[in-house]
Amino acid sequence: MRRFALCIAAGLLLTAAASASADTLRLNAQSAIEMALQNNRQIAQAQAKLEEAVDNKGAMLGGLFPQVSASGTYTRLGTVSQFTMMAAHESVFGVPVFDPTGNYIGKTAPIPVAVGVDTFHLALGSANNYALTGTVQQVLFTWGKGINAYRIGGLSVDLQKQAAAQVRSQVRVDATQGFYQALLARKTVEVMNNGLRQLKGHVGQVQSLYDNGMATKLDVMKATLGLQQMEAQLSQIESGADLALAVLRNTLGVEPGAAVALDEELAPDSMTADLDQSEKQALERRPELAQLRDAVKMADLAERIARAANLPNAFLQANGSYKNPVGFSPGWATDWNATAGLSMPIFTGLSNYNKLKAAQARYRQTRIAVAMVEDGVRLEVQATVSALNQEARNTAYQQKNVEVAEAALGLAEQRFQNGLLTNLDYMDSQLALTQSRVAYLNALANYQMAKARLQKAVGQY
Repeated sequence: MRRFALCIAAGLLLTAAASASADTLRLNAQSAIEMALQNNRQIAQAQAKLEEAVDNKGAMLGGLFPQVSASGTYTRLGTVSQFTMMAAHESVFGVPVFDPTGNYIGKTAPIPVAVGVDTFHLALGSANNYALTGTVQQVLFTWGKGINAYRIGGLSVDLQKQAAAQVRSQVRVDATQGFYQALLARKTVEVMNNGLRQLKGHVGQVQSLYDNGMATKLDVMKATLGLQQMEAQLSQIESGADLALAVLRNTLGVEPGAAVALDEELAPDSMTADLDQSEKQALERRPELAQLRDAVKMADLAERIARAANLPNAFLQANGSYKNPVGFSPGWATDWNATAGLSMPIFTGLSNYNKLKAAQARYRQTRIAVAMVEDGVRLEVQATVSALNQEARNTAYQQKNVEVAEAALGLAEQRFQNGLLTNLDYMDSQLALTQSRVAYLNALANYQMAKARLQKAVGQY
């Protein structure tokens, strides 16, 4: 029965361990970047702006096609205009006829004779008027204003694509730095714990020597003090590791309390960078420069539109209607009309002229901005290339330092056991090894972060 209970307890422990492992988010640098790209809100915002630009481009394209509209109206006239007319009122009479001597000889045949005037009114319309109207309007010629506006819409889409690429590039760098900072903090804790175990062993040795009368109380106190100082440092580093992991969770969009395991080792990398080649790549690929170059093209097109503002525009419009009445005829019938025309501003208070000058100034500003950003990109690339190459050299130096410190500690341990080295010198050797290992880890992590910044600087991210 007892064995059965133990089996059940072991099974429950294994199940709990498996559940905890399944709930742990295991990350390497690449998966951290992918998660950040998926969850980042700035990327979602940039994508929404891109969709807005695409829709605006479609709206500008619609302005080049015929515009069709329909309307239905009812009009009630309080007073209907009318036209008053008069007509002679006639009657038929025979006219008496006399001979030259004055004697009545008879009457003529009946003839119409005006005997009065008749007045009547003709209505010029109807009190109730109904109309169903369809209108088609097409701009025929605008001196390129419509097509240039559409081109600006296309450039705006390209600009937003580059803006989204810039946001993704920055998110990649942030995720990379956050991951390696958290990994560095965790590895530093491991190195410090290893050094702490070694120091505890040394303190035990010193205590044993003291118990056997081969060491002084001062040696024990110094060893104990060194142990306490390392424990205090470890506590600070552990707090820093927790903070670095919290920052990484926030960067990746992970819940604050989520369990995260970093499955990657800090390893040396032999990549270096050439300044001239990196500058060339940056000037060709950087999304900021692509945005500004699109802005220059947009400003040029805007200037062309402003130049054509005072030129005449040609248009064609046709209307078809089904209405009641049609003219003076009551009842439903169809009607249509077509208009071709030119429109041209004569005087706008110099607003169009000032708009042109403003467009020219914006064009000059964008060209200057491109030159300024190109200079800034060159400086950034120079700095990131120098940082990467320096971190590569520093990694090699720190690796050699670790090898030397490990050999020195091995030698110091032998000499201490043989009584040829003081306790303080041994502790200095052990501290030097721990510091060398931490410095090596820092160099490895800094190299990876410098590489990410360089990839962003040259437009690879």
